[in-house]
Amino acid sequence: MTAVTIEQLSKDMQAAIQNLEESGLVPRSRDQPLNANDLLFYLTGTSMPMADFLHQHGLFLDNRGLNFDLTQFDAIKQTANKVIAERQAGYLDGTWKKFDLSTDEDIDTNGGYILTAIAALEILYGQPTG
Repeated sequence: MTAVTIEQLSKDMQAAIQNLEESGLVPRSRDQPLNANDLLFYLTGTSMPMADFLHQHGLFLDNRGLNFDLTQFDAIKQTANKVIAERQAGYLDGTWKKFDLSTDEDIDTNGGYILTAIAALEILYGQPTG
């Protein structure tokens, strides 16, 4: 498990800004550089059950900063991809119901947001090793 402070996360993001933007992570504000809040937006814009799932897999924010476990990223990606696949199939009674995901205008981003955040963390801190 790794914990990185919000300040360090912002510094790391600035150092890798071009690669992060290529991964799909973009600043939420055009008048400010990419920073930790931009990445955190992708993780916090989901339901409480999904946030709990992420926490159980070592991806959460606390007083130490952003916590993550690279070895858990595959499990998180599998679930995010399942969310996307079920949405594309029009099936909202499985994973969507389990995680109480939104069916409003952000319906297409519930899984994609998580995948974008994971991709950014992998760029910043490496690929999972096991």
